[in-house]
Parts: sequence; C-alpha cells; structure tokens
Amino acid sequence: MQTINLFNQELVVRGEACTSSPDKIFKARASLILYVKLTDNCNANCKFCANYNSCDYGTIDLNKLEYVIRYLYSLDRLHSISITGGEPLTNPDLLYRILDIVYNVNPNIDVQISTNGYNLLRLLEYPRVNNLESIHISRHHYEDETNYQIFNSRSVASTEDIAILQENLNNKRIININTIVMKNYISNLQEIKRMLDHVGEIGVYKNGFISLMKCNEYAKEQFIDFNDIFNNLDEPFFRGHHFYSRNYCECVDGIYLTKYNKLVEYYARMVKECSCPYVNQLVYTSDNRVTAGFGGKTIYK
Repeated sequence: MQTINLFNQELVVRGEACTSSPDKIFKARASLILYVKLTDNCNANCKFCANYNSCDYGTIDLNKLEYVIRYLYSLDRLHSISITGGEPLTNPDLLYRILDIVYNVNPNIDVQISTNGYNLLRLLEYPRVNNLESIHISRHHYEDETNYQIFNSRSVASTEDIAILQENLNNKRIININTIVMKNYISNLQEIKRMLDHVGEIGVYKNGFISLMKCNEYAKEQFIDFNDIFNNLDEPFFRGHHFYSRNYCECVDGIYLTKYNKLVEYYARMVKECSCPYVNQLVYTSDNRVTAGFGGKTIYK
C-alpha cells in the first residue's frame, strides 16, 4: 500500500500490480479510475443493485467536472474514466457534453460507458463513438424476456439493439457484454456456454461474468463464487490468466470457441468484500463531490 495526496487529502491506495498469486506482491505506481455518475436516475429496478446506498440526485456542474479531470490528469494519477449512473443514457445530450470535455482534456484517454442499453442506439449520434475504449452493456441472460425480468424493465437493450449497434460501429471491439452470475439464471458452465454462444452469434467479441457483491440480502442469496464455474472449464475454452489483487478481488480470462465457430473473449471477476481496504477508484457524484469510492469519504466538494 502507499499514501498519496489528492485535493489536500491523504489517501491509502493500492501501489501494487495484480499478480498470479496473492502472495506475490509487485509494486506499481498508483493510478485511479474516475467514475463519473452522470445521474442516479435509472430505468431499471434490479434487486441486486448496489447503487441505492450512494444516490445523490444532483445536477452535474460541467465546469467543476472539467476542473477535476484536468487536476487529476496533471498529476498523472488518472488511469481511465468510466461514465456510469444510474443509467447515463437517460440523458444522452449530457453524456455527449461530458465526453467532449474528457476528450478535450486528453483525446487519447481510455473512456468507458456502462449502460443497461436504454437509448442504446443514440450512441451512434456521437461523432467520436469509435474513440471509446469500451461500451459495457449489462445483459444478464441470453433470452430477452428473461433479461427484462431481471431488470424489472422492458426498456433495456434487446438482442436486436446490440446487434445493430455492433453492425454500425467501425471499431468492432468496443462492446463488452457484462453478465451477473446468479443462482436462478446464469449459474453453471452450461449456461455460461449458452451466453457466450449468444454473444458470438450477435457479433460481439467480449463477455464478462461478474459475481454479485454481497451488499444486500438478495445478492447474498443469489451469490455464486465464479471459481465454482471457471475452475472446471472444458474443451471449447482456452484458458488465459488468473489474477489477484491481494485477497480483495480476483479475475480470470481466456477465449471461447462458440458452436458457430466464432471466438469470444471471456473474463470473470469477483470482489469479495463490499468495502475496500484501499482506494482504487474516485467517484465524481451527481451532486458534484469527489468521493473515495462509491459511497466513500468526500475528498473534494
């Protein structure tokens, strides 16, 4: 661990690289992801949502946001920027303005957008959409109707929406599908294969599988340790890496050959505790504060 000073606040950060064993620690210069919560409003109502504990329902001050981004960039502590919510595509025009600010500060910075797919095709209106590092689309089942059930909403992305977006992007590797593994849904290796086959069929190249964070009773009941699935892979899988960040989180990756003979990159990740012993992310909240993690201590306002 190391301590850095940001906004005249001392923060304990992870000054280490992820390793193949939690017992092998390699020092690295700490850099942080800045999450921009464009809004706390959301079109969905997921039972496992961890956002309820950190809702602020403010209105973003774009000048203040630009100052924060420039400040972090000037210190060389900004690893990437992730625009999230709530659901950021409930306000596409504000999303475009935020993206313009980010790219005006640094046109080469990695920017991700996390969305459930509401207004998904409006991303094609943004002239620099192909500059994005990734668009993370939450999709928790290969069947549209089941996916709507999980989100408690029919306004999330359909299979057709994702296929149209993929077809119209110049950079075909931008889209990542993010899938929660849960006991009643994608819960075993056979279901993982069906999900990867589905993702490959619609032309997407990457699918992530995430264990629930046990931050409410529903998440605790539905939790699956991803190792129970990904330690038992069979022939269509080509294993990659298994990484640890001490004992706080771990991930695996690799490649899967679908039944349609298409290659899909897969990864799986699990955060083991809802509270982190160090800061690895900053959050710019919708009411214009910077916090040390989601729902964490305010370090700038």
